[in-house]
Amino acid sequence: MNMSDTTSESEAEILIPIQPKKTPESYSPKNKPEILSMMEQSVKEATKQAVTKSAASTIPQNRQNTVRIIELPACKMVSSGSANGEDAFAPGGKMERFNEWFTKYDKRRADRFYPRDFMWSPTGGGFEWGYAVDEVPDDIDGLDVIDFPGGLFAVAISVDADGANHDRVYNSILEWVMESGCFELDENDTRRSLGNITSPQYIKEVMGYHQMDLYFPIRIKEERI
Repeated sequence: MNMSDTTSESEAEILIPIQPKKTPESYSPKNKPEILSMMEQSVKEATKQAVTKSAASTIPQNRQNTVRIIELPACKMVSSGSANGEDAFAPGGKMERFNEWFTKYDKRRADRFYPRDFMWSPTGGGFEWGYAVDEVPDDIDGLDVIDFPGGLFAVAISVDADGANHDRVYNSILEWVMESGCFELDENDTRRSLGNITSPQYIKEVMGYHQMDLYFPIRIKEERI
């Protein structure tokens, strides 16, 4: 017999194909344990964060003091609820009811550092008026309670009840954010553009008008490294 036709027992073992182990059904992707999915998601988020950075500012020096950036905290708000433009401020309407409650309740607080009431236009249109509270009071007279998400806002002063001035300031904030290089708009169903009157009543009597802050919801712009 030719030695080349002869295969030793040890050589035969080497030539036998190795069969892959079958993955237990419990570890297959369709039955992946929840904790493994959570871990993979965390890795993806960490990887994403590792390859991004805050975009560089392109705000020119002569516009650095035209818009201010503030952060509002997440909180509970007592809300008027949404009211359409036709009857929003009608006697006995939602805005009037809220105004009566808010005016009375606001006198109780000890700090007077800033206004706690904000007005915005909900996604469906109209108006909504809210008041930030540390704890939801018992006597809200049937008003709504909502979760305010807070976050970053670009803010500038306008003249209350002056439509042309409001539009000019609104557009100037929008332009400033878009040209800033480091911020971008972040408006959605829960984070709306806001407004609140910052000047007290006796100042209106002196100047002849109220000052109103306009708030644009924004976030820090990121770019890939």
